[in-house]
Amino acid sequence: MSFPLCRDSRIAQFYDYWNGLRTCGGIPGLAAFDPIEIAPLLPCIWKMHWDEEAQDFVYGLAGEEILTAFATPLRHRSLGEIYDHDVSETLRNRYQAICRTPGAFYARGQIYRHLGRYGTGERLVLPLTDGQGRPRIVIGCTVYRTSQWPNPALRPPSPEPDLALFTTLDGAPLERVRAAG
Repeated sequence: MSFPLCRDSRIAQFYDYWNGLRTCGGIPGLAAFDPIEIAPLLPCIWKMHWDEEAQDFVYGLAGEEILTAFATPLRHRSLGEIYDHDVSETLRNRYQAICRTPGAFYARGQIYRHLGRYGTGERLVLPLTDGQGRPRIVIGCTVYRTSQWPNPALRPPSPEPDLALFTTLDGAPLERVRAAG
């Protein structure tokens, strides 16, 4: 069963792998995650864990395509170290909701706009449990295509409206989110 909203095959493969790790419909554990099983997807995969001391999510993994979009190292850096206050707070709240509900977050349309870049893509963020069985890890797959729009000061016309929403773990929409970034 693929994630019903996805359009890019890499997002579908990522979800299918994650869904295959689930037992009894629950959240898979990080220990079950084997990067070798999804090696072709690793350039678009990223993972963050909740750090009690920092009271923030911290990057543990960021694939090559993710690093290229940021143009800076991410590993061992928190949301608050990477993003401005408003963006880090939005992402922190989003990831906490994914872990608490538990649910998923899906977006397509303009992605990475907070980096001052224009491009389109898709993102799916899913929860994982830590070694104590607590849902404190988020893992995502982000596919991104940059635009060669000639005027960076103007946003090019979008082929469709941005979509950003929380879903159940099976992909049924729960709550639409205003900003897709």
